[in-house]
Amino acid sequence: MALVFPRTPRPAARRLLDAAVVLWAVGWIVVGVLVAREVRALGELSDTVVVAGDALGDAGRAIGSLESVPFVGGDIGEVGERTERAAESARASGRASRESIDSLSLLLGIAIALGPSLPLVALYVPMRLAWRRDLRSLRRALAAFPGEPGLEEYLARRAALALPYERLHLTTATPWGALAAGDRRRLSDAELERVGIRRSNGR
Repeated sequence: MALVFPRTPRPAARRLLDAAVVLWAVGWIVVGVLVAREVRALGELSDTVVVAGDALGDAGRAIGSLESVPFVGGDIGEVGERTERAAESARASGRASRESIDSLSLLLGIAIALGPSLPLVALYVPMRLAWRRDLRSLRRALAAFPGEPGLEEYLARRAALALPYERLHLTTATPWGALAAGDRRRLSDAELERVGIRRSNGR
């Protein structure tokens, strides 16, 4: 089933829509980058755990060096070993959490930056391209068939369907009557003005 897009709007409306889509996409990209930075900053906590693990390891080794002290050396040696194992566990946990935080910050940043924008862009870009093809087709037709009655009627009927009633009434009080009477030029000019196309050589 073919997509049916709205009729090509006025140039000012096209520019406004282009700007709105770009601002929407850029705004979400900025938010995504900021969120990714904030989440990545949490990795400093993991770095702190690694540093604490290093300090705990140093303490464990210092305690283990007292193993040769008579009477209590054996117990102290065991405490030193347990302290070093706890230190290694803390370092491993810190490094793993740092990697997880980096991955999470990247995924969150991408999801926030692209999630809200991709559906809008996916809808808007084909519509915008269809409008561009429509304008190119009209320009080619005007260049190839200047003043041709069939083209004038086509443009006039587009005007009758696309122009707001107030604008249509200013062009002709009875648009369908004007079409039936063969008075198409005012309506076709109004349609060309609406989409922002000028006739070449005033024809």
